[in-house]
Amino acid sequence: MAGLLDEIGGKLAERWVSLLALPGSLFLGTAWAAHVLGGGRPFDVGRLLREVERYADWTDVHGGAGLFLALVAALLLAVVPGLAVQALARAVQVLWLGPWPGGAGERLVRRRRARRARADAEVAAHLRNHERDGDEGELAAARAAEARRDRIAPLPPARPTRMGDRMHALEHRVGAYYAVPFTAVWPRLWLAATEADRGEIRTAAGAFEASTRLCGWGLLYTALACVTGWWPALVAGAVVVLAAWWLGRERLFALADLVDAVVDLRLRSVARAVGIPVPPGPVAPATWRELDLVLRRRR
Repeated sequence: MAGLLDEIGGKLAERWVSLLALPGSLFLGTAWAAHVLGGGRPFDVGRLLREVERYADWTDVHGGAGLFLALVAALLLAVVPGLAVQALARAVQVLWLGPWPGGAGERLVRRRRARRARADAEVAAHLRNHERDGDEGELAAARAAEARRDRIAPLPPARPTRMGDRMHALEHRVGAYYAVPFTAVWPRLWLAATEADRGEIRTAAGAFEASTRLCGWGLLYTALACVTGWWPALVAGAVVVLAAWWLGRERLFALADLVDAVVDLRLRSVARAVGIPVPPGPVAPATWRELDLVLRRRR
C-alpha cells in the first residue's frame, strides 16, 4: 500500500510547502500562546495582549529591518512543524494500515480474528435455524450478523486495523479471483488505465494522505499540551486526531473501491497488451493463469 501511495501521490509532494506553511504558522501561534499562558490561566487574554505589546515595542526599537527579520524567521520556523507532521503522517499510515512491528500487532490480529470467528459462527447458527424452520426472522438476523461480521473485517483479519484489512482484502481478491498477484499487476494496470481513472485514484489517494497529515497535526497539538500544560491544545489535538481517523477510514475505503474497479475494468487491457488474447464475455481462469506466468517471467 505504501508503494501504491508513493507512486500515485508523487505530485502532492511538490506542494508540501503550501500545504504545511499555513498550518505551521497557526501551530507556532498556538505554541506561543501555550508558552505564555501555561496551565494556570489558559484563557488570560489580557496577558496575551501585554506580551503582544512588548513585542510591538521591540519592533519599534529595531525598526523595519527588525520586523522584516522577525517575519522571515517566523516563516522559516513555520516549516519545522510541517516537517514533523510529514514524518508523523508516515507513522500514522503504518499505524492505520499495518503490519505493525513487534508482537503488539500480532496479538491484536489474533483478537480480531477471534471476534470475527464468533460473528461468523453467529451467522452460521442463524442460517441453520432458517434452513431447519424456514423462519424469515432468522434469515434477517443472519444478514444483520453478516453486516456486523464484515464491519470487523471482510476476510479473516490479517492486519491490526480495519483499514489495513480492507487493503489486504483487495490484494486477496485480485489474487484469488484472477490468479494474479496484485503487486505484480498494479504497475501495468496503472499504465493501462485511462487518464480519468488515474485522476480519480490520485484524488482519492490525496484525500487519504491529507487525513494522515491531519492526524499528524492533531498529534503535534497533543504533544504541545503535554509540554506546556495548556490543556486546550490537548482537547483540540484529540478532536483533530479522531476526525482524521474517521475521515481516513472513509477515504481509504473509497480508494480501495476505486482500485478494485480499475482492476476489474482494465485487467483485460493488460492481458491483451502482453500478447494474451482475451475474448469478450466471461474469461476462463486459464487466461488469467497465463497472464500470471507472463508477469512472473518478466519480473
